[in-house]
Amino acid sequence: MLLTDTLAPEQPAGQIWVWALVVSVVALLAVSAYTALQLRRARARTEHDATLLDGARAENARLQAETDSLRAALDDRERATRSVATDTFPRVTQRVREGASAETVLAELDRRGRPDPATQQLIEAMTRSLWRGHQQRRRLLSIVRGCSARARAGVAHLRAEVQERSLPYWSSLETTQTGERVREDLMAVEAGLSRLEMLIQRLLTVAEADRIGRNWTRPLRIERVVRAAIGSVPDFSRVRMHSPSSPVVVDGRAVNAIMQVTAELVDNATSFSAPSEAVVVHFESTAMRLGVHIDDSGLAMTEEQLAEVRRRLDPTRRPDIAELSANQLGLLVVRRSADPLGAHVDIGPSPRGGTRATIWIPRNGLLRTDEAAVSAALPTPAGSGSTGGESTFHSSTAVGRSVPGSAAGTPAPVPVPEAAAPDPAPATAKEDAAEPTGAERPAHLPRRRRGATISPDPASPRGIEVPRDHAATSHRIAQWHAHTRPTPPAEKREDT
Repeated sequence: MLLTDTLAPEQPAGQIWVWALVVSVVALLAVSAYTALQLRRARARTEHDATLLDGARAENARLQAETDSLRAALDDRERATRSVATDTFPRVTQRVREGASAETVLAELDRRGRPDPATQQLIEAMTRSLWRGHQQRRRLLSIVRGCSARARAGVAHLRAEVQERSLPYWSSLETTQTGERVREDLMAVEAGLSRLEMLIQRLLTVAEADRIGRNWTRPLRIERVVRAAIGSVPDFSRVRMHSPSSPVVVDGRAVNAIMQVTAELVDNATSFSAPSEAVVVHFESTAMRLGVHIDDSGLAMTEEQLAEVRRRLDPTRRPDIAELSANQLGLLVVRRSADPLGAHVDIGPSPRGGTRATIWIPRNGLLRTDEAAVSAALPTPAGSGSTGGESTFHSSTAVGRSVPGSAAGTPAPVPVPEAAAPDPAPATAKEDAAEPTGAERPAHLPRRRRGATISPDPASPRGIEVPRDHAATSHRIAQWHAHTRPTPPAEKREDT
């Protein structure tokens, strides 16, 4: 009884330990299984992430390769574009301007190297477009040259006819009111013809045509060239020219260009100064060049205007006709006439208060001052003076008679110095030697031209009828205006 009592309490304690051990083992197994499962999942996730990372790296490498390829292609295109812009386009433009056809230019480009396929179509389209535009430009300039040449020939013929018809009025020098009016009308007509002729000459120069005029094969003295240029300006009577201090001879090939540049600048000076103010032309000689100064007393140009004009006259800059308006063609004419000679035109303020235009003519073969060249040059008209003199221009007739005082101040297209030969353009030595000048010339003898014959009755030219009354004179002037001016539209009026 006592033994039973002592063993009974020990059985539940052992069972507890057994159950505790079992529970612990089960829990440990469960934790181990869970941990193993988590590790397996983590390993799978790691392997998946590694696979994704490898794929991303491969994709990155592929994209980097494509980027490098695109960058290289872009660099190639940039080089090709730069080559087209800096080499191909200028070469194509130059060859097209030289007259080559589009197919010839493209064949030359292929021989130099096959262009990039990406720019080949652009080059072909650009070449053909430039060629078509150049052909249209050449046709247009050809039309302008032809029309201007015909217009200039018509003006020259009309001028000769006006001078021929005006001969009786100048030879008689009637002091009647009708004669004075006719002479004034004739001088106004010739002044208008001079302006029209200058405009036509500007169009010819803009159209890249050579100057229509005499080709001078012998040298001329500079004062004769400048005097002829002044004579072509309608308002020549306001010009005062001081002869150079020492004789200077101009080579014959430069006569027309210097004459045209001087005429443009003198006409500009007379146009932008008051009609009562004189325009002074004088010379400045240096060791390397000769300067022809043209001073007016008009409104001075601002610094901005001077800078713009100097920029357009800069010989290092290609002239651009797109920058000019119809009223600024003179700048282009001056550039295109002066550049072949190496001459330079400078614009600046004048000591007279207006603007000074200076033509700097280089001495490199164009100007000579030695005695042999001076003696070989054509003689200067009598009375013009060769040193330090001043020439005053007046209107004159075709027979060399100066205009009386009432008409001396009216502009006329044929200027001469006092007691000088009447033709504003330089004449040949044979003509100068064969004709008397000044007071030695008979009053009623017409001036003989080479290749022309003298009328059997010089005092009474054939085919010219001198009008005797004002009505006949007005009728003749009206007929001339009717053929040279457009008919105005008829006005609408209501009869009352």
